Amino acid sequence: MEKLVKKAKDYVKQLRDEEPTGHDFHHALRVYNNALYLSVGKDVDLLVISLAALLHDLDDPKISSKDSHLAEDFLKQNLEEKKQREVMDIIESISFTKQKHGVYPESLEGKIVQDADRLDALGAIGIARCFAYTGNKQKLIYNESIDDDSAIAHFYQKLLNLDIYMNTTEAKIIAENRIKYMKNFLEVFFNEWR
Repeated sequence: MEKLVKKAKDYVKQLRDEEPTGHDFHHALRVYNNALYLSVGKDVDLLVISLAALLHDLDDPKISSKDSHLAEDFLKQNLEEKKQREVMDIIESISFTKQKHGVYPESLEGKIVQDADRLDALGAIGIARCFAYTGNKQKLIYNESIDDDSAIAHFYQKLLNLDIYMNTTEAKIIAENRIKYMKNFLEVFFNEWR
C-alpha cells in the first residue's frame, strides 16, 4: 500500500504542483491527511481512501478539460478493477455541486473523503484557497453583495454552511471551529471595508 500511495503522491505532485487555484498538490495532501485522521478507529479500506483523497481533483472541470481522465488512467495502470471502481465512485460523488443534484457517496470511505475535502475549504486555508480561486478566475474580492460571484459572497453561498453537510462527527466538530475562525475574519474584513 505505501508504495502505491507514494506513487500517487508523486503523480499528483507532477501534475498539480504549481496549480494556482487552490486545487494543487498541497490541497490533495491535506485532504489525504484529513481523511486518514477521520479514518482512525473505523473499519475502512485505507488504500481506497488514500487514493481517492489524493486523486480527487485531477479531473475537476474547474481545473481540467471535460474529457480529462487523469485519475482513471493512474488507477488502470496500478490497481485491480474492483478497487478502481471503488475509488472512482468516490471521486465522482464527493463534490458539493453533485450533492446539489442528489449525488452522494454511498460508502463510509466516500463520506470520509468528502468530509476531508470539505474541511480544506474551511479555516485559514479555506480563506486562502477561496481568494486564490476567485483571483485566478478574475472575480472580485467583494462587490457589496453576497449574491454575486465574488470571494466574499462564496463564504455565504457555501463555505459557512459546510458544517451541516459533514458526514462524520469528527468532521462536524473541526468544521464548526474553522467556521468560527472564518466568521471572525469576516467581521474584521467588514470593519476594514467600511
